[in-house]
Amino acid sequence: MIVIEQLRTCSTDANHIVKISVPTGGSLLRFRIFSALLLAAIGAAPALAGGDIKLDPSCAEVNYSYSATRLSWFYSAKLYDVRSGGSLTQIGEMRFGQSTAYLLDVRKQKWARGNRLNWSLLDVDGPKFRSCTLVGEDLEEGKKVKHYRMTWHSDPYAAYGDFWIASEGKRIVRAQRRFMDQDQANLKFGTTEGTIMEIFDYDPATSAAPDGPFEDE
Repeated sequence: MIVIEQLRTCSTDANHIVKISVPTGGSLLRFRIFSALLLAAIGAAPALAGGDIKLDPSCAEVNYSYSATRLSWFYSAKLYDVRSGGSLTQIGEMRFGQSTAYLLDVRKQKWARGNRLNWSLLDVDGPKFRSCTLVGEDLEEGKKVKHYRMTWHSDPYAAYGDFWIASEGKRIVRAQRRFMDQDQANLKFGTTEGTIMEIFDYDPATSAAPDGPFEDE
């Protein structure tokens, strides 16, 4: 099973409200998340041994984008092995329903199921995203995106990361991780040079539960 990050529970307060609006018709899922309430909801981090862990302030927009993506009601992502020369070979797929995440490892051709609500902006020894820098702005399929670079941490993995974030909606369009331990990534995820690209799709039709087969059957 492909697990791109170790999942940890993100606790929220019932008084913090995330506002989501879904349009009618065939348009893509759109939503509004008020940043103060969102950061309050996701910022309730547990205290670990040695003191509280705080988010890296340089990663404010990256944290917001990651959270906005995870809070989307329905979305999917395809995972690719980035090979020399920039070619992409699909190695996995993720689909997220209202409460269930479906993960496909193409090496096994079986889907794993899990609770999609377990996620966090923290790792065991610090924030998930650190030392974020804005590389620039560009266009992807005619839409404005911001390109950020950072280090990404999810014990026992660490990677140099790139996020392309939609200027409208603030969700992740695609994400690339170049793992610091290339051999570890090749063995775990089936990459050839330790680099994974995720391409996100927010059309609810792409997040439909798969027919199987499933690992737990």
